[in-house]
Amino acid sequence: MRPPRSQAAPSRNGLSIRYNEDLDPNEGPGFGCFVTQAILFAVILLLIPLGVFTLHWPIWLLVGLLVVDTVLLFFVSMTSVFLLRVFFADRRRGRGRRIGAAHQTRSISTDEEPGGG
Repeated sequence: MRPPRSQAAPSRNGLSIRYNEDLDPNEGPGFGCFVTQAILFAVILLLIPLGVFTLHWPIWLLVGLLVVDTVLLFFVSMTSVFLLRVFFADRRRGRGRRIGAAHQTRSISTDEEPGGG
């Protein structure tokens, strides 16, 4: 059975697990961080075959680039998951029926020119 909304449940190692808690977009990485990581990942990914076939770099350098690229892939994926969760949580909040009266439907007529003329 899950605990009620936004209550913390203690786990085995002493850390608390939170369920159904709203994400705060100000406490995580932003879109600029994601773009920077993704560009750096793509550049290093393109440098590896260039280093192998054209520039003839040593193997230890290529292995180092591959390790750095793997770590960057991890961070890019975690950042994208966080940003997607923030985005869809924000969209979910905007759905559904709101409390109070519904807005009156507006229609825009294109029959008349602006200014009544």
